[in-house]
Formats: sequence, structure tokens, C-alpha cells
Amino acid sequence: MHPLRSATVDLELIRTHLSSAVVSDCLDAIGLRQQCLGAGIHPLEPDQVIAGYAFPVEIERVDDVPEQPFRGLVAALDAIEADEVFVTPTGRATDIAVWGELLSTACQRRGAAGAITDGLVRDIRAVRRLGFPVAGAGAIPYDSKGRHEVVAHRVAAVIDGVRIEPGDLIVADVDGVVVVPAARAAEIVAAAATKRSIEREFRAAVADGMGATHAFAKFGVL
Repeated sequence: MHPLRSATVDLELIRTHLSSAVVSDCLDAIGLRQQCLGAGIHPLEPDQVIAGYAFPVEIERVDDVPEQPFRGLVAALDAIEADEVFVTPTGRATDIAVWGELLSTACQRRGAAGAITDGLVRDIRAVRRLGFPVAGAGAIPYDSKGRHEVVAHRVAAVIDGVRIEPGDLIVADVDGVVVVPAARAAEIVAAAATKRSIEREFRAAVADGMGATHAFAKFGVL
């Protein structure tokens, strides 16, 4: 087990059966009501689900190309591990692309689970062909060279007021991105699986003619 992960969860279960919404509901139920990143951050492919452990980096804006560009970025790419999600906070920057095809290729080779950013990405057609899951807030052609540098990796980050610690569980899909604190990850995934099962019972009962009031009283979900 990775030292920053309090418990290993079934990532494939999340990708195939759960959603950011049901995970968020279960966080709400234990009083963690501010764990979703802001609107507009979605995977490039609407059917993709990103599930993995946070690998956040810290970036620094620069105004020119440094003597050794990308030094921090390549170090991070060499450090990311299987099932981790490369997380790049930008403060919602709209003038740089912080992710693209070559970064996706490097992370895919290392078994990473995906990448998310509150900023912009590029090389979208190539990234889609790779099949590597990437979630961002939009696209722009600008290169990051001479515009930002990664200065640290596997450090805590904040996006849209949500603190993301290394090893936290990240779940992202077409609805958005939710961050589960590592210490609660196994509990929340188990609760989400149970809730999903109950939702299926609710859906079947209503489809068979049960009224919504009766179904809600019986199943407690809506």
C-alpha cells in the first residue's frame, strides 16, 4: 500500500458502477459538504470516469523560459505511480495549457489513473486517441513553456477552495470532480456502493408503478 493512502479501495468498482454524484451524496451524509471542485471541470470524453489517488503538484507562473525548462515537470512525471491522478492547480488560469499529449503519454506509461486541472489543456484529439483520462476546464493552444513551471510534486493543493492532499481519492466524471479525504475513502466507497444499489431498487419500483412518495418512504433515496 502507498504510504499516503490510508486504505486501498476498489477503483474499478468506482469506474464501472459509481459516480461523482453518489460519492458526493455520501460525503454530504457525514458532514463533508464542500468536497466538489467548481463547475466546468470535466473529462475530455463524457463517458470516462477518473478514479485514483491524488498526486498534486505546485506550479509557479513565469514570464520567460528558464535556463532549464520543465525540470520540475519531468521530475513529477517520473515520480507519479500507478493509480495516481496528476492534479495541477492553476487558480483557474485561462492563458496557458497545462496538459497535453506528451504528458498524457508519460503518465499512461507509468500506469497513472488520469489527470485533472482547473486550467486548460491542449492536444485534445491526440489525448482522446491515447484514451488517457484527462479532465480540464477548457482548451487553448498556448504551451506552458515560459508561462509556468512545476516547483513541487506530491504536495497539498487547493482548487476552488477544496484542499487536496496527496493520496486523497479523486473521482471525476461528466458531472464534475469530487475529492474524498484518504482517511474516509474506504468508508465512502462502501457507502456509495450501497446507495447505488438502493437507487436501483427505487428506480425499478417506480418503473413498476410505485408512487414517488411511497418509494421515497421505502428506500430513502431520491
